[in-house]
Amino acid sequence: MNSILDKKVKSTAIPSLLCDFYKTSHRIQYPEGSQFLYSTFTPRSNAKAPFLHRVVSFGFQAFIMKYLIHYFNDNFFSRSEFEVVTEYTRFIADTLQIEDSGEHIAQLHQLGYLPIRIKAIPEGKSVAIKVPMMTIENTHPDFFWLTNYLETLINVSLWQPITSASIAFTYRKALMQFSEKTCDDNSHLPFQSHDFSMRGMGSLESAETSGAGHLTSFLGTDTIPAISFVEAYYGSKNLIGTSIPASEHSVMSSHGVDELPTFRYLMSKYPNNMLSIVADTTDFWHNITVNLPLLKAEILARPESAKIVIRPDSGDFFAIICGDATAETEHERKGLIECLWDIFGGKINNKGYKVLNPHIGAIYGDGVTYEKMVKILGGLEAKGFASSNIVFGVGAQTYQRNTRDTLGFAIKATSITINGVEKAIFKAPKTDDGLKKSQKGRVKVITLENYVDGLTALDDFSDDLLEVFFENGKLVKETNFDEIRQNISVQF
Repeated sequence: MNSILDKKVKSTAIPSLLCDFYKTSHRIQYPEGSQFLYSTFTPRSNAKAPFLHRVVSFGFQAFIMKYLIHYFNDNFFSRSEFEVVTEYTRFIADTLQIEDSGEHIAQLHQLGYLPIRIKAIPEGKSVAIKVPMMTIENTHPDFFWLTNYLETLINVSLWQPITSASIAFTYRKALMQFSEKTCDDNSHLPFQSHDFSMRGMGSLESAETSGAGHLTSFLGTDTIPAISFVEAYYGSKNLIGTSIPASEHSVMSSHGVDELPTFRYLMSKYPNNMLSIVADTTDFWHNITVNLPLLKAEILARPESAKIVIRPDSGDFFAIICGDATAETEHERKGLIECLWDIFGGKINNKGYKVLNPHIGAIYGDGVTYEKMVKILGGLEAKGFASSNIVFGVGAQTYQRNTRDTLGFAIKATSITINGVEKAIFKAPKTDDGLKKSQKGRVKVITLENYVDGLTALDDFSDDLLEVFFENGKLVKETNFDEIRQNISVQF
C-alpha cells in the first residue's frame, strides 16, 4: 500500500483557479459584447487603524514576478494545453457540477501570456486614504473576464505587505518625532523598531512579505526570510536587515536559577559584539538591582560596540520601563531605564535629556503596539530620558493582528467597454455608510493626496502618478529596494 509520502506533490494551487469560486461563473454573466474591464485597487478606510494616515506602496513588483510571471509561466503556459484545460474542466465538473468546456482557458494558454496591464504608485511612496494605488485592465478584448478574475489573488498577495509597510512607516515617523525632541541625532532610528513577528505570522509567505514591509523603514529584524525575499524580488546594494546575538528563556533556564554566572557566561561568548539578554526568566528585579551592579565593571570594560541590552519580557509594559509611582519598592517606582541610569550613569545631551552609558541599553518586545510604544516614549520623555534609550521588538501584535479591512482594501470595476463603447460603472449601495462606494470610470492620481475619476481611455494620462508596472506578461517597471527606501525617507 502506497503512503501519501510516496506521492510527489507539485504545487497544489491551480493557476487557472487562483480565485474565489464565484469568479469562475462571472465570465458568462457580463453583458454580451464585453471587451475591456478596468478596475481600481484602493485603501478605502483607516477606521480600524486610525493611527495610519498614509498608505505605503509596496509589494507590487514581488507579486508580479512571483505570480503573474514565474508562477503562471511555470505552472500554466509551459505545460500542455490539454493538461491545463483538463485540470480546469475536471475541477469545475467535480466541485460545481457545471459543464464548462474550458475554451477560455485554452485561448489564454494559446495566447502565451497574461493580457493584463497593471499601473501602480511607485513603491515606497505613500498615498492618502481613498486614493487608488493600482489599476488593472485587460489588453486583449477576448479576455475581459481576466481583470477581476485576478482580484482574489491580488488582494491576498498585496494587502499585508502594504499594511505592514504602512505600519513601519508610521512607527518610524513617531520615533522620529520623539527623537527630534529628545535626542541629539537620529542615528538610532533605523534600529529602534526590530521585527520579532515571524513566529506569530499566519504563514512563511506572510512572514516574508510583512517582514519585507518592515524593512522598508527599518534595518533591525529577526525575520531572516524577509531579507532573502527582498534580495530575490528587489535587490539592494546596501544592508537590507541585521540583528544581534540574543538569549532566550531556554538558554537562561538551562544554566540554573542563579543568573549571575549565566550573564557572565554569555558575555564571555560575545566579548566584542552587542548582546541582548532576556532578564526575567526567574527574578527580573533581582537581576537589575543585584546582578547588574555586580557586573558593572565587567560591562563597562567591554567595547562600546559590545553593548549589553537588557530585555524584560513580562509584566506591565509601562511600569517595567518607566516605573510605577504606586509600587512598594524604589526600583519598581523608578522602572528599568532609571535603574540603569542609577547603576551605569550616562550623559545629559544637548537637548537636556538623559542618555544611558553606551555600554548598556534596553529592548522591550512583549506585545508591542503603536499605542504602547508611544506611551512608553511619552513616559520616558516625562522622566527626562531621551527616546534613544529604548528599542522596541515589534511582533505579531504589530503585524499579524491586521486584516484586509485594516485599511479597507478593495478592487472594484469602474469602467467597461461593450461593443466598442466605454462606460463608467460603479458601486454605491444606499445601505452603506460610504465605505463601499467606488470610483466611477477610469482614474488618474494627480497628487499623492488626490485623484480624479470619471475618465475614459481617450483622456490624457500623461500626468498620472500611477505608472505601468506590468503589461502583457512582462515586468515593465523595475525598481530596487534602495530606491524604495529612498522614496520613503523623503517623507519622514
